[in-house]
Amino acid sequence: MPDTVNGLPLHPLTVHAAVVLIPLASLLGIVYAVPPLRNWARWPLALVAVAAAGATFVSVQAGEAFEEALGLEGPAQELIERHEELGKQLLLMVAGYAVVAVAAALLAGRGALTVVLSVVLVVGAVAIGVQSYRVGELGSQAVWNPGDADYSAD
Repeated sequence: MPDTVNGLPLHPLTVHAAVVLIPLASLLGIVYAVPPLRNWARWPLALVAVAAAGATFVSVQAGEAFEEALGLEGPAQELIERHEELGKQLLLMVAGYAVVAVAAALLAGRGALTVVLSVVLVVGAVAIGVQSYRVGELGSQAVWNPGDADYSAD
């Protein structure tokens, strides 16, 4: 996989796809849990969840290459290492969510199984949303405030 696109590091570019697709997949998972909307939401949910997993995978891979290229030390490196660890956890979570989303799309209308899948999707939606926030927060700290700098207007 290339590490750059037109000289720009791939990671900051691909992260934006994950940042959009993960919350959208979460929202669609919650919509799927509403019985009158389930049939409408099932295939968009499956497609967006799979795309979110793909975007997260590419972001993790590109992030590893970006970390190596930066060669940072100190507080920024510590933040990046934690960011990477949480990003890998997020990848597993989003991949699992995508599997459940595809199963929900294929098995909609199967009574109790559909209810169980709906509950798993809602819980998963919250989990990937929170984890996505945690990963992004650490990434932004590594970029914008890895040390003691104060960027407030005070």
